[in-house]
Amino acid sequence: HHWWAGLGAYLLGRKYKLSFFSALLSGIVFLAAPYFIAKTGEGHFTSVTQVAWFPWILYGYELLREGSRKAVPLLAILISLAFFCGHVQELYYLLLFLSVCLVVECLVDLVLQKRQTGPSSENREEVTSDDPVTMSSPGARFKGWIVVSLFVAGLVAIDLFPVFIYTKQAVRASGIDMAALYKGSLNSYSLLQLIDPFVWGRPDHYQGPGLFYWEAVCSFGCLPLLLALLGTGVFFRNRDVIRLTLIGLVALLLAFGPHLPFYTLCYKLIPGFSMFRLPVRLLWICTLAIAMLAGFGCESLIRLSQNQYRKKLQLLICIGFTVALLLMGYQIAQSHGEITFDMGTKQTFSVQLAWLFTAITAVFMSLFLAGFSSKTAMAGTLLLSLICTWELGSHANQILRTVPHKSFRGETKLITFLKENLGEHRVLVNQKLLSDREAWQHQIMKIQGYEPVPLTRLGLLAAATFPQPDAAAMMAGFKAPDLLTAKKPLLDLMSIKYAILQTDQKLEIEGWKIIAQGSIPEEFHLQDSTPQQLPYLILENLNPLPRAYVTGDGTLFKASQSSQKIVAAIAKVQPRNEVLLQQDVLPRGNRQTFTAATISDATPKHLTINASLTSPGYLVLSDIYYPGWTARIGDQELPVLPADYALRAIPLPAGKHQLELSYTPPGFQIGRIIS
Repeated sequence: HHWWAGLGAYLLGRKYKLSFFSALLSGIVFLAAPYFIAKTGEGHFTSVTQVAWFPWILYGYELLREGSRKAVPLLAILISLAFFCGHVQELYYLLLFLSVCLVVECLVDLVLQKRQTGPSSENREEVTSDDPVTMSSPGARFKGWIVVSLFVAGLVAIDLFPVFIYTKQAVRASGIDMAALYKGSLNSYSLLQLIDPFVWGRPDHYQGPGLFYWEAVCSFGCLPLLLALLGTGVFFRNRDVIRLTLIGLVALLLAFGPHLPFYTLCYKLIPGFSMFRLPVRLLWICTLAIAMLAGFGCESLIRLSQNQYRKKLQLLICIGFTVALLLMGYQIAQSHGEITFDMGTKQTFSVQLAWLFTAITAVFMSLFLAGFSSKTAMAGTLLLSLICTWELGSHANQILRTVPHKSFRGETKLITFLKENLGEHRVLVNQKLLSDREAWQHQIMKIQGYEPVPLTRLGLLAAATFPQPDAAAMMAGFKAPDLLTAKKPLLDLMSIKYAILQTDQKLEIEGWKIIAQGSIPEEFHLQDSTPQQLPYLILENLNPLPRAYVTGDGTLFKASQSSQKIVAAIAKVQPRNEVLLQQDVLPRGNRQTFTAATISDATPKHLTINASLTSPGYLVLSDIYYPGWTARIGDQELPVLPADYALRAIPLPAGKHQLELSYTPPGFQIGRIIS
């Protein structure tokens, strides 16, 4: 995907009429950009695979501006492919920027057309002397963008409809709280990373703004950034440069999140803007803009070699280079190439200036070479490409490590134990002892799993069960559950049979029995490193509920009340004696007392449950309630109701029943037909 992204940036540069080496430099800068590399190192593959399509989408956008017949189908396919990569935040930002650019450019062209007195409206004219292509009419461009939007909506409907319905059921249904966005944003200190990406530490010891290195590394490489500034200054009348500069600048400002009023305004006014939790991810857009502008900066060498005043400019460059060398020499003599500062804490930070000095030197040398002839200018562009490769490759080499496939642990003692003893129950265990990958591979049902956009029902159930401040991180598997404060009846309700804690101490907790202690190796280890041993303690729940059971007494409550009241109501539930319902659909009279049901067949989208009742009752299934599940006994369809707000309940009459539950993603069928 890095190569695909780089190839797309190269072809886009050629589309912008850049020379071979200038377009090549754009491709190099994008495929090896620090933000791109950091995301790959962390494993954010949905973002990486999606962003690899961005230069290609911009290429299609240029075809649309030209009025090419290929533009509409090509753009629709490219945008759809990016959407199906699965992480729509970055694509949302890109399409928002392109939509605004298209509208603004169309309006500007309409105004210019009205001012024209010579050529007829049928003859298209370049708006600026630097524009490399003629453009289609504003109306044709706008119409083409609308058609592209309709085609994309149709192509992705098969996934868009289910995702939209899921979003309405998730914790982000009403958007992210503004206060929560500060941690995922840049601040003024982030700008120091433009000079030194490691000023706040490397990925494993990052102490800067934006939570994590791979989310907030505000670095594009010193040389690419200088070239981008040079390209913006030299080609300031070129419409492509204007567009890229504005997109990059606006994206950078928005990456500061609510630290700037600019983001707050977009948050309040633009639909969908409040749905995303990390404004800092706008750095993806900045990265692409800088990469393309760096190509224009490299192209300025070609422009200089063709300038009739190049000898005078060469003299000015020599003077500037001499001054820069003196200043850099003075700085090196004074501080040995770094600036040290104290942030008011005991720790001292420093900014390394080596790459900045190298970038300044490379730019002046290349400009000086360009003053001789077009051939020496070409040599200058090659020099810049090589130094960009060196700088970006050096960054990648410092943050990436290899995980050999053989280093992944196989079936551990914990996995073997759970496969033999867990049955249809669940386990409470963190990611280090049993990762999501391992749990899925061995079909082990666990409570703690990574889901960045959890369902609201799950979130409120977790809040009621675990009244600890880091409950969200605990549910994701990154923090330990506090079994001393957890609501034991709700742990029983979730059918948790075992809790496996990462500790070497023996803990005596009421309602739990110590089964075993030991250690296992970490899930994987890096090249040339020794795997660590992780201690564990297995606790068995003395009285867990089965995954499916029947009870008759229903307690009514209103699901429309505040989240705090819902959490309080769930926390008081005694699942063996009652079930919380929004409506009681069973007839009055005797009700079934608590009795276990059995699950004879279970897949992710189908369940077969056997239950025997002497009186009407509710079959309670400790799986999260979600639209799309249907229940049948033979040919009779039964309603699936929310139980205890978060789980499922099916009303059953007296008798022996074999219940079939099946799932179809809501919106999938109509989306498939449209697509």
